[in-house]
Amino acid sequence: MDNKVVSRISEILEPTEEQKERMFCNIIYKRKNDTAKKRGISPMKRFKPAIVTAVIAICLITTTAFAAAYTGLDINFLNFLKPSSDEQIEYLANGAYVIDKQVKNKNGTLDIKQVIGDSNVTLILMDFIAPEGTILNKAHYSFENIDIDYGNGFAGYGIVSLEDKNINDNKISLVMRVKTNDSLMGQKFRLKLSNLGSSETWPGELTTSVSGEWKTSFNLDFKNYSMDYQINQAIEMFGYDAIINTISVSPISVAFKLESSFVEQISQAAGNWEVLGENKYSDVYPITINYKDGTSETTDIFNGMSHLDVENILLIKTFESVINDKEIESLTFFGVEIPIIH
Repeated sequence: MDNKVVSRISEILEPTEEQKERMFCNIIYKRKNDTAKKRGISPMKRFKPAIVTAVIAICLITTTAFAAAYTGLDINFLNFLKPSSDEQIEYLANGAYVIDKQVKNKNGTLDIKQVIGDSNVTLILMDFIAPEGTILNKAHYSFENIDIDYGNGFAGYGIVSLEDKNINDNKISLVMRVKTNDSLMGQKFRLKLSNLGSSETWPGELTTSVSGEWKTSFNLDFKNYSMDYQINQAIEMFGYDAIINTISVSPISVAFKLESSFVEQISQAAGNWEVLGENKYSDVYPITINYKDGTSETTDIFNGMSHLDVENILLIKTFESVINDKEIESLTFFGVEIPIIH
């Protein structure tokens, strides 16, 4: 008999605690719905308030756990991306690729978990587990030396510390954000990290928390979330002519590729970023996202990457949480509104 069939039969005959809880939740909700249809009332009132609260809490926790398992999207990725709907969770999960690769030495374990990406941004989720007895409880962690190799082109990259639910243990979760001119989908990615550093604030000077080197390689077989649009729209940037060649739009980034014979002049006219606060800088190339419901948001605070080279300009805008790219009606850039046709 097929191993999958055997496993499924085993699950049915001997359900785990999580499966029992899920069955219990389904029974409660089904009975509630059936009774409501027949009598117009909910049988939940028959339970004591404390029991009802406990049942709901169990169901919510179990539902969240099973949703993450079902969609294949790691719960830490969900917390980092902050999707706004179940549909967006499912969409993001469909593009995720599970790496599940561990690199161990006497100083700790680097666990490469999942990757998602689009035409210009790749996000790699990883855990770092220090030896027992080492407490990782600082505000920010990164590696003092980061070396990547993914093929041709340039890249901007950095590591973001995720919120630590247990600051007194030896484990932290990190996301490495890599910004490139073209999608890394399908590429072989080589990574070497040295000396885990920490700081009390971000930004802040790193001090070594765990010494050592972790070196590995893996495939980036995620699905590209981006929709790429050929624009060929003439605009003026600070009074200088430029052409918007393409725009890439996804839940995790919006990217503009432009060309101009006045790249140096545009760069000088844009000036330096203005410091707006701790780790906050003004965006000298802001983009306004206009949604179908009439709302809009402008990238006044710089997140992403600006790369100007000879006659080419690449602007990548990232966000603190994923955007609803399916609801974008247009993008406004230097006074020009560009419709986005889905």
